[in-house]
This record gives sequence, C-alpha cells and structure tokens, in this order.
Amino acid sequence: MNNRREINPEYVYVSIPAEYICVYHRILAMLADYGEDMLKDCKAACKDRNSGVIECFNMFNAAVAARKLGKDKLAETLIKYIKAKINQIYNGKDNSTEFVFPIDEHGTLKAFISCNGSPRFWIDDNELLEAKDTKGIDSVYSIEDENNPDGGYHYPLDFTCEAFCENKKINATLKYFYNGSAFPESELDKITTEYYVNSRYVRDLSNYEVDAEITVMLTVVAYYKGGVKTHNYAIQVI
Repeated sequence: MNNRREINPEYVYVSIPAEYICVYHRILAMLADYGEDMLKDCKAACKDRNSGVIECFNMFNAAVAARKLGKDKLAETLIKYIKAKINQIYNGKDNSTEFVFPIDEHGTLKAFISCNGSPRFWIDDNELLEAKDTKGIDSVYSIEDENNPDGGYHYPLDFTCEAFCENKKINATLKYFYNGSAFPESELDKITTEYYVNSRYVRDLSNYEVDAEITVMLTVVAYYKGGVKTHNYAIQVI
C-alpha cells in the first residue's frame, strides 16, 4: 500500500551560507525586475544587462559550491564580483527590499533579515518557543554567523523609546545607554537605527503613514560597533 500523501508546503528549504543571504536576495529581486525582459531578449543572444543578470545567478551558485568545498578565497572573490556587477546593473542603488526567509531545515522557523553591513537575523520569542529553543533571551534572538556555535549575542548597548502615533504618523524619540550609563554624545553618530512596523521594514519612519488600525507594533533595532539591541512597542493609533 502506498502511504504517501500530498502536502502543500509554504517553503522548500535551500541551504545558503548565512553571510551570503543578502546577496542571494538581491539576485532574486533582480530576477524579478528583469525576468520577463530576459525571456523576450535572450532567445538568441542577451543584451549586456540581461547577460549580467544570468552571470550573477550562475556565479552565485559557483560561490556557494566553492564555499562548500573549502575554497574560501575563490568564494569571496566571486561574491565580491557579484556585488560589483549588481551595483553596476542598478547604477549603484541598493535593490534590496524587506524580506523573510526560512532558516531551519524544516522551513517552519522564519527570520526577518537586516542587511545593514553584514546580515542579521531576527526571530520573535513566540517563534522560538514554538521551535523549542531553550536559550534564555529577551525580545529578539540574533544569529550573527553560520559558523557561530552559540548564535545569540547580548551587548551593553541599550535604549528607551517614547513613541506615539498621531494623524497616522509615528513619532519615536530614542535615548541610548551603554552599560547602564548615558551614551557619549560623541559616539551617537555611530549608532544605526532601523524601524519595523508590524514586522515590515520602514526605510523612513518620518514619511511612513499608518493604516487604519487600533494598534501597531513598532520594532526598533539599534546597531553599534557590531552590537545590536531590539525592543518592541505597542502603539495606539490616534
């Protein structure tokens, strides 16, 4: 008797080095931007841009293969070339968008991914509990590197945030601390802050308009010298 049954998975798990995920995402975005044009253009020969898109995709697979074979220098060279090629195709503009990827072998545990410098992966507490992760953490779990055996990090950087919503605009005022003391003003310009509203990345919070909802969840992520701290705030829409 055949005991197999048909299923409908949301994701098919693909193994990609964690540090390559942002490059991979840029390639996916590029394929989405130019895929139709490539189908029309590449029946006989591709013009330079479309051949460049195909080259990036093929070279990315080569970089992953080189990494798997321990040829790290070759992999690094290929990734650097791919990044330069994508920047050339987009005239130096970042074609990334906010995105979520599965990060476990079952495709059930998903992470929000930030590409500020090096990739960082953010997982809600509830998802960690569902995944039966036993690490003692606060609001967010950070995976810095695929080779990091411990995964999560905690840093002395912290902040408070006074946030409210009025006329569909979110106003957020942050105050930073380091080891419990006021943050040095001379170092403030070295902090990078990201905002997410209802888990979606917001590039410019001052120009973001909230949809008609009762409450929204504002997630604030602050980076400083390789450190990161995240807090969530439920905000009533007025």
